[in-house]
Amino acid sequence: MHSSTKIDRVINVRVTYKTARVPLMEAVTFKDKEKALAEIRSLENVEECLLLQTCNRIEIFVVTEEVERAVNTVKDYWLKRATAHAEEASTAIETAIDNEAFNHLLRVTSGLESMVIGEDQVLNQVWNAYLEAENAKTVGPIIKHLFNRAMTVGRRVRNETGINKGAVSIGSAAVELAVNLLGNLEDKKILVMGAGEIGTLVAKALARRCLSPIFIANRTHERAIKLAADLSGQAVMFDQFEEVLVDADVVICSTSAPHYLLTREMVSRLMKQRTNKNDLVIIDISNPRNVEKAVQEVASTKLYNIDDLQLIAEKNKKEREKSIEKAVKILSEEVVVLNQDMKSFSVRLIISSLLSQAEKVRQKELTTALNMIGDVDEREREILDNLTSILLKQTFVPIVENLRLAAKNGDEQLIELAVKLFEKTGKN
Repeated sequence: MHSSTKIDRVINVRVTYKTARVPLMEAVTFKDKEKALAEIRSLENVEECLLLQTCNRIEIFVVTEEVERAVNTVKDYWLKRATAHAEEASTAIETAIDNEAFNHLLRVTSGLESMVIGEDQVLNQVWNAYLEAENAKTVGPIIKHLFNRAMTVGRRVRNETGINKGAVSIGSAAVELAVNLLGNLEDKKILVMGAGEIGTLVAKALARRCLSPIFIANRTHERAIKLAADLSGQAVMFDQFEEVLVDADVVICSTSAPHYLLTREMVSRLMKQRTNKNDLVIIDISNPRNVEKAVQEVASTKLYNIDDLQLIAEKNKKEREKSIEKAVKILSEEVVVLNQDMKSFSVRLIISSLLSQAEKVRQKELTTALNMIGDVDEREREILDNLTSILLKQTFVPIVENLRLAAKNGDEQLIELAVKLFEKTGKN
């Protein structure tokens, strides 16, 4: 029997760009996601877990029967990682439980929680987070159902509201920032470091604004070559990017490197060799940062990061107010359905346990009856087996439906009563 009458719950513990600036985001970022998933799953009261981590959000989703304990356990685990930033992290961490967690996830997949409202990249990021958790074997039926549904809703919002039409991404927001700073990019020498998802978005946005070829450097040179060919740009060997950097007007960094690619010492040395009279604008949208903060101390160098994209994001948000209203209306409908589904789903172990116990009773009584009857052939045995199986299923249909209804209504007393009744039945 299921030893607990408590219903499975979903909690979300997160730190995002809304509550934390870049240094704190770096401090609480998980460098090894697979290891982090295993550690979170092994925490007390955690049954399933998933880690969603992007350049501007780190979110942990957990399934548990003990909400308060699980929230505290996950928070404590996370705060220990923040070390010197622990006090700041404790105020930046947000939590959501059940319906609020569901609504938050739907807002994330719909692009409403993104820094750049309506961005499409978040859908891939959420699904990749699910696949990573699935590969790490830290998800079960509840997270599976929740995230599959969230992906469907995210696509529905985009299809019905057009919230993503013409939407800028983090990458194109970085380009917009460069335009705001320099006036135009038509005759500027620009280096993009990174040819991954965000780097590609940066390069494509630049190609629409730049007449001069874009220089692209990536650790996997073949990837840089392909992207450069697509955009009539020029690929640069990663260990030779300094040759371009020395006279560049703009550098946009978006790699996944776990260390600084541009240091104060490097930039200071290159600026002494510089013949370009313009300031060097460096925009770092990586997490963790690719550019050492002290670079901003180098003369004729301007350093910006994700935090500086807020004004671009606010402008985008105002342009999408009508789409946002439509999206919110859709989510208000979807979250009600999802909440009921998840409550019903949460009693699956109890129902499975009750059916398993009833099946054991059926098998025992069938064996007793067959022994009392005496000699029966295989066909007669099969008829009796099918008959008792059908009777059992028909008897339990209303019981199962009532348990699911009780879960939807949050009626834990009825669930507890059902479990106690069948526990007694199983002992007789």
